[in-house]
Amino acid sequence: MQHSFGYILNQRPFRDSSVLVDLFTEDYGRIRCVARPAKKRGKIIKGNLEPFRYLKLQWTGKGDLQTLTEADERGRHKIPASELMLGIYLNELLLLLTRQHVAQPELFSAYKYTLHKLSDPRINQHIMMRFEVYLLACLGYPLVLDDDALFAEKLDSAINHKMRYRFTQENGLERVAQSVTTQTSEIFINAEVLAALADMQSMSDKQWKALRHFLDAVFKHLSPRVIHSRRLLKRLT
Repeated sequence: MQHSFGYILNQRPFRDSSVLVDLFTEDYGRIRCVARPAKKRGKIIKGNLEPFRYLKLQWTGKGDLQTLTEADERGRHKIPASELMLGIYLNELLLLLTRQHVAQPELFSAYKYTLHKLSDPRINQHIMMRFEVYLLACLGYPLVLDDDALFAEKLDSAINHKMRYRFTQENGLERVAQSVTTQTSEIFINAEVLAALADMQSMSDKQWKALRHFLDAVFKHLSPRVIHSRRLLKRLT
């Protein structure tokens, strides 16, 4: 028997009256379970298997499909209808891009914090992009310039556009000289935007728009399937 706090990312019908649920847990990462919820009484109430509820979870079994035995609600994020699609997009990113049975407590905390901000009427309109940048770092693709081997050049050199930065699934960000011929399908981020990520509070609207374009291209490239919620968000904005 295993237990952890967590959230429901997705659920869909399974055999008979059971459902398949994808959980994002604090201690075990993303796991998939079979659950047999009850409408009113029992250890798994049907309403508790909705997204954005903070749950105390318990499950049993081994392998890729386990059995959920308890889902006790400990709180919920009351996300307004206007921001609900952002929460769905958040869940879809985790479903498509994280691996099962890999504990990522820092990413879990970032997810919980982002849900909290989505339910705040004073919502930071850029909170999703902040999470996306952090998610990329957790996946092994950091975007913030630092002093490691990849970004050995001085930051001033990047700002002066002596180098360009290209994203690939194999290497993440890599420097490319201005003289190198590139393909139109390749994904680039402006060096000035990269530098600005070190202090996101000070980014201009133009830099945020450039970052949005870059993140959309990166996640489209990394995702094994179409991110449907992101497509819908584009239509709504």
